[in-house]
Amino acid sequence: MKNITLKQGVIKPWQTGHGMECHRDMISFCQKRKIPTDTPFKKLTKSQQNWVIEGDQGYGSDANHQWPNAWYGVRGYFRWLESKSYKMHVRVLLARYRSYTICPSCEGARFQPEALNYRMHLSGPSSDSLTLPAFYKLPLSKCLETVESWQKKFKPKVNEPLGLILNEVQSRLKFMVEIGLSYLTLDRPTRSLSGGETERVNLTSCLGTRLVNTLYVLDEPSVGLHPKDTQKLITTLKHLRDQQNTVVVVEHEAQMMLAADQVIDIGPGHGTEGGNVVFQGSAKQLMNSKRSLTGQYLSTVKTIDAFRGRPVQPKHKTQWMQIKNASKHNLKNIAVNIPLNRLVCISGVSGSGKTTLVREVLIPMLRDRLNHDLTSEKTYDGDASSEQTMDGIPKARVSIQGHQSIDEAVLVDQSPIGRTPRSNPAVYVGAFDAIRELFAKTPAAREKGYKAGHFSFNSRTGQCQHCRGVGFEKIEMQFLSDVFIQCEECEGRRFRPQILEIKLMEPCSAQLTDAPRAGTTECRSWSIADMLKATVDEAMEFLQSITDSSHAIKACRGLQWLQQAGLGYLQLGQPVNTLSGGESQRLKLVKHLTQISNQRKGPKHCLYVFDEPTTGLHFDDVRVLLDLFQKLVDSGHSVIMIEHHTDVIKSSDWVIDMGPEGGDEGGKVVVCGPPKKIKACAQSHTGNAL
Repeated sequence: MKNITLKQGVIKPWQTGHGMECHRDMISFCQKRKIPTDTPFKKLTKSQQNWVIEGDQGYGSDANHQWPNAWYGVRGYFRWLESKSYKMHVRVLLARYRSYTICPSCEGARFQPEALNYRMHLSGPSSDSLTLPAFYKLPLSKCLETVESWQKKFKPKVNEPLGLILNEVQSRLKFMVEIGLSYLTLDRPTRSLSGGETERVNLTSCLGTRLVNTLYVLDEPSVGLHPKDTQKLITTLKHLRDQQNTVVVVEHEAQMMLAADQVIDIGPGHGTEGGNVVFQGSAKQLMNSKRSLTGQYLSTVKTIDAFRGRPVQPKHKTQWMQIKNASKHNLKNIAVNIPLNRLVCISGVSGSGKTTLVREVLIPMLRDRLNHDLTSEKTYDGDASSEQTMDGIPKARVSIQGHQSIDEAVLVDQSPIGRTPRSNPAVYVGAFDAIRELFAKTPAAREKGYKAGHFSFNSRTGQCQHCRGVGFEKIEMQFLSDVFIQCEECEGRRFRPQILEIKLMEPCSAQLTDAPRAGTTECRSWSIADMLKATVDEAMEFLQSITDSSHAIKACRGLQWLQQAGLGYLQLGQPVNTLSGGESQRLKLVKHLTQISNQRKGPKHCLYVFDEPTTGLHFDDVRVLLDLFQKLVDSGHSVIMIEHHTDVIKSSDWVIDMGPEGGDEGGKVVVCGPPKKIKACAQSHTGNAL
């Protein structure tokens, strides 16, 4: 990597990671211009500050200006970087030092001045008129009223261009209002939407097409939705059905299943124990099915028992963490008290400010105070003198207290773990290292001089030479999707033949109920490929039979956490890029729990934060996950989760309900306390759902 050099006034040709040569040039020119470099920038004169930013006269406006012996300015340096933004590392560098600011020319309107000359009158008796950018800033409910008033005023015919446009706009706005998005504005950036809001916006685009005889397939559309919003979604899906369409929904939400015309229940278990149609029929028939686990939960034959909450006592008996003056996005300068060493649930309708409070206020503040590198997420704090409320009063700076007892803060979300097929659950939780050591200790491996590295599909000494340990070959198609076929040399087993000859034998006294060949009395012997093909439950049984090996015991520790998280059906060698969001989230938690259990002096008090952990989980999986959360709290840790699942809310020790609505009508704490108090609050939509 070459450095930045000043050659004829131009930055040439490259820079270090933090622009060290640019810094040296600035110091050099400051000395020539007699500008003090030991004075804070804010104490320099206005002309000196302008010179540092803009450079010598005429140069800062053009980073490629050929001017020898001139300071190009900080702005000139970044303009040169922008000309190289086609390179990935340049974009990463720019992202560290750039942020979004309102354009000074259009003041955020996004349009040229000529476009702002056209205005339309608002709805109602008011004679005010508005531009297109002003129309975009209106809430969707107000937009719908305005468009409907235009339809009444102009009364265009259906086949006229104006009639077609107004009818199409009115139809799409009406759909968004009906599914509970009336508080959004049309100019709202999609990156600022919650998961439930994004899901419903995408659904609106389908509704707006007005197709008939169409098959719609939706994968868990209720993700991120409050029970109040779910009912609106069901109404929308029924509207699609009534237009002669077929709607297929993959869903775990009870309301959605009960509203369906037909339910197909797949099971009966996980992984290899599933894959069968357990039931097909109406929801009423499903609740009478004794074979269906889903039906048993819907009919309350099986329930997720509400945990008897731990008492939350006054401040002198219970440790509390306090957040004051939280005012990011739609948060209304709120104060929140969170009890520690408890299972805390943050609830509320979609868009009420739950994610903003947790992920953009709490987590950045905590990690910054725990000495973590979180410079890119320091969005919770700003210059209080520059940020003002609607009344022009400066905002108070956000603060946090009572966090001193927390040793570590961990955010566990459902983002993908990785895209490489080389990582798997055994590798991710650290159990594969112990398994490889176990194979290396076998007599056959010692005789041939094999080490633990020989039993890794990422090692040249162990991986199949043809597929390089991937197990398949990728055939790139020019105009079609790539094709993946099983490796012909290793038949998908990933290892060299001589490595697969090394077998790990279980003691003959072990239980043989799950032997590979039923009805035989032979002891099982597995190669490293057989071990990776086995499920977590099968591998645990096999390894537990080997009682005289410390490596087997160490491997079982990591796999045991997978079992407790309800992931016993996963294969040890299953690529992590094939896992669902719920599986990925639980695997992240297991990795952290394994690391803590392997440390002699792990964090005494860890704060775990979960963003909708029940997404994609069946009722029975939710029960298992709740048991794991309760064990975490019993071990002295704290758990905070954003959740809509009523069974999870009922099992919490403390609930903080946000709202009362979404968007500008939310951002407040409606009620907080144990689930009984939430249920008794008439103003709480969560209380009504409970």
